[in-house]
Amino acid sequence: MRQDFVFALRQLRANLKFTVIVVLTLALGIGATTAIFSVVSGVLLRGLPFPEGERIVSLQTIEFPKPEESSGETSAGQAGSPTANPGYIDVVSFPDFFDWRQQNKSFEVVASYSYETTRKFTPPGNGTSRLVAAEYVSGDFFRALGVTPMLGRDFTPEDEHDANRPIILDHHFWVTEFHSAPDIVGKQINISDRVATVIGVLPADFSFPGLNNLPSFWGAFMQGSLSSANPSGMPQKDFVSKFSRRNERTTQVIGRLRRGVSVAQARAEMNAIQRSLAAQYPEDRNAFAVDVRPLLEYVSGDYRKPLYLLLGAVTAVLLIACANVAGLLLARGFARRHEFSVRVALGAKPVLIVRQVLIESTLLALCGGAVGVALAFVLLKTVLVLAPANLPRINNVQIDASVLAFAFVVSIVTGMLFGVFPAWKAARSDASGMWRAGRGISGGRSEHRLRAIFVIAETAISLALVGGSGLLISSFAETMRVPLGFDSHHVLIFRLGMSYVEFPNDKARLFFRQLFPQLAAIPGVEAVTSAYPVPFSYTNSSRFAIAGKPNDPNDLPSSDRVTVEPQFFETLRIPLLKGRTFDVRDDWNAKRVAIVNREFARAYFPNEDPIGRSIQPDFGEFGENPTWYEIVGVVAGIHSVDLTMPPEPTFFLPYEQATISPQGVMLRVSGDPHAYMNSVRSIVDGLHRDVPIFAVQTMDENIHDSMTSDRFEVALLSCFGAAALLLAAVGLYAALSEMVARRTFEIGLRVALGAQQDDVFRLIVRRGLMLAVVGLVVGIGGFAIFGRVVADMLYGVRAFEPSVVALACGVMLVVAFAASAAPAWRGARLEPAEALREE
Repeated sequence: MRQDFVFALRQLRANLKFTVIVVLTLALGIGATTAIFSVVSGVLLRGLPFPEGERIVSLQTIEFPKPEESSGETSAGQAGSPTANPGYIDVVSFPDFFDWRQQNKSFEVVASYSYETTRKFTPPGNGTSRLVAAEYVSGDFFRALGVTPMLGRDFTPEDEHDANRPIILDHHFWVTEFHSAPDIVGKQINISDRVATVIGVLPADFSFPGLNNLPSFWGAFMQGSLSSANPSGMPQKDFVSKFSRRNERTTQVIGRLRRGVSVAQARAEMNAIQRSLAAQYPEDRNAFAVDVRPLLEYVSGDYRKPLYLLLGAVTAVLLIACANVAGLLLARGFARRHEFSVRVALGAKPVLIVRQVLIESTLLALCGGAVGVALAFVLLKTVLVLAPANLPRINNVQIDASVLAFAFVVSIVTGMLFGVFPAWKAARSDASGMWRAGRGISGGRSEHRLRAIFVIAETAISLALVGGSGLLISSFAETMRVPLGFDSHHVLIFRLGMSYVEFPNDKARLFFRQLFPQLAAIPGVEAVTSAYPVPFSYTNSSRFAIAGKPNDPNDLPSSDRVTVEPQFFETLRIPLLKGRTFDVRDDWNAKRVAIVNREFARAYFPNEDPIGRSIQPDFGEFGENPTWYEIVGVVAGIHSVDLTMPPEPTFFLPYEQATISPQGVMLRVSGDPHAYMNSVRSIVDGLHRDVPIFAVQTMDENIHDSMTSDRFEVALLSCFGAAALLLAAVGLYAALSEMVARRTFEIGLRVALGAQQDDVFRLIVRRGLMLAVVGLVVGIGGFAIFGRVVADMLYGVRAFEPSVVALACGVMLVVAFAASAAPAWRGARLEPAEALREE
């Protein structure tokens, strides 16, 4: 074995050009595969960074369609309903969470956490205020994760009622802002103009899956997130009771399973609990099931399919590289047929020849793997730049020991994979081959057949990848052609960090009344307005009642709600279809008015004029009393979150009359929107120096960011398709070049007997195109399978789109012709006399 390795190294060094070509080909395939696997490993495969992380699960509510919305009947307590209709998964209401926590027997602990948010932080010593990320959780949250603070203690259920507003600091925030003060526990700091008490500091290595930017601090939710979201100033107990309704689902829930309890057992118990709650509380009657799944699966759920798709695509590129290398080794084996024949004549057994060839191929693969790992580091940086910012656990993506082990295994398997056919061919050498070393011998039919199979397989796989990337590109293009419903160009957006303590409702309205005229006076500013939420950020839904129609308070209809200032529709140039828009007369003292979009009018006022009708938004979560709003206008629908979904029914309320949410300010300007930020900052500082400005971007950037995930998939799959196309072209070129080299004598004889250069050229090109056509026929089947896999990722494009198939086939044929032309031209230019000497 040692002699075989030494001989293999000598052979590879003696054929340096061949070695370099093979190593670089394999490095491309192994490097790309390793880079994508490192992403898959970091996001999907690596365990949670918590003790016994497999016992941590996510719990969510499953809500089913109302009877009138479903083809089948559903009601609480029907155990078969989830099977008949899967419903849709939603987050959890606080009352349901409290009942789950109290009634379950399957979990050691159940805890909740809210969405990421921002809070104004004022450093000690009255430093400059700034916004920091924050997260609000229930008691025992860190106990559910199995994490113990490095200083202080964890939250307990009692902290949910503690007026001191306990918080736990992130380690980095503790180091940078408090200089690692060991006596930080018990200190009070200023958060959103309220005093909060530090009860602990997290370990330096703590991270939570799904949060790529760790919060600066964690707060206990009852006195943290809920009280800070209370703009009305009403007593906390009344506010909490109105906020915490079963149909107000606003929190995420996790649990740590007891030892010996499976996910299926916990799911069965939680479904029984929720069915009981649905039967007891009318608000829960359509939410009678619970989704229980491992936390890792929940966090990475939206990206599992795209990432596995990319891993499959890059594996296909690796297979093409293997086919190329196998073809090269077959050709090299033909050149070494004299050597193998001598070995056989001297008594070498076939198994020894097989071992020798496999050792050489494995060494080539290991060298390719080593270069591929170096290439993977470079490719991974590119992938992470393209990756969407919300890709979960992206901070875990790295080339570590497990990824290196994967690269090693892939290299070994690859070496065996592309080496087995050449080894099998070499083992079939016989002693007679030593007397037939002339180049005029073209090889046996089986070898030609193997080369043809490799080329056909490469072409088929390439067509599937090129066609698949074509589908996603077409889908992306169709998405970008969707009319927004408004003019997104030259619009600047920013948010203001205004706490409810310093800016209660009346002061917030006054601040905006002072701010907007000054912003409008900036040269180049055409219009100023504000909205919550801003288009292409997120949606904010609200239940509402309709005057003159039966309204069940426990089952009100729901729609998107947007709170806007005057000039909102004019600033975004949203067409007014009927009635009027808001103006400065629609203030706190005026009659309450609303505007609805066309989709809202069609859904809730079919075949009638909505102007003059009234709706009553449900502001119970903010402590507002029910108020009727008269509809005074109808506007066109706009895409506000997802371009692939039609505009949702939406109603709009004036900010002056519904001061319940922080506003995103929007300016329509001439020229570059970012050029106006210095003037904006100067005006805001002049009104209040302690109001931070954040989330600054243009509306076009906002929309661009919403498409990051789609752009990531399209870009990577297109790169893999291009790589596959290139490798397939190289494989076809190599196969035809080898054919010309082996058939030199035959070609010379044809020319000597009168064949023209065009005849020889057509002969070789025809051979290449025939192989390509067969590969395309096979590849269309692969393309059809690929289309079915990505069907749910497409918009405006069929899974088997004829135009995409035709274009992909056309590209492949052009590439096949180009790859065939060079060896065909070289063969056509052979001199007969020189060619005939090759025998």
